[in-house]
Amino acid sequence: MLSSTEKKYLLAVYLTADEGSTRLKRVADFLKVKMPSAKQILEFLAEKKMVNYVRRGPISLTKKGQEVALKEYERFTNLKVFLKNVLFLREEEAEKGAWEIFFALEEGIANRIVDFVSFLNQCPQITPLCIKGFREFLETGIFPKLCQLRKQ
Repeated sequence: MLSSTEKKYLLAVYLTADEGSTRLKRVADFLKVKMPSAKQILEFLAEKKMVNYVRRGPISLTKKGQEVALKEYERFTNLKVFLKNVLFLREEEAEKGAWEIFFALEEGIANRIVDFVSFLNQCPQITPLCIKGFREFLETGIFPKLCQLRKQ
């Protein structure tokens, strides 16, 4: 089992890799941490056979590490899509917000968001009514008629 910090580092290695590898400084800069902190986590990940890491050498993901990193990347991307396409945040806001909350979410909550975004992408409605209604509410500040309860 990996901690959220270890998953964050695997994702950082994945996102900073050029031609399959990256460097300690790039990972530390990307995560906005000091190099000794990054080195320590990467050493732990190397012990767990998640990354290939030797002191002052290139860093790459093992097959096992890449599987985790790709899963984390999918989860992050779906959270960003949720913030952008469901909550209607601007691209920059969605990106920043996704990074700020991504690793604080419990895995079950993150998985539920992934499932919800997947559902929205596969829903035969171009835009489900509740999303249309929310967009209208944000634009006008008025509760939309399409969401009001019908009298029987």
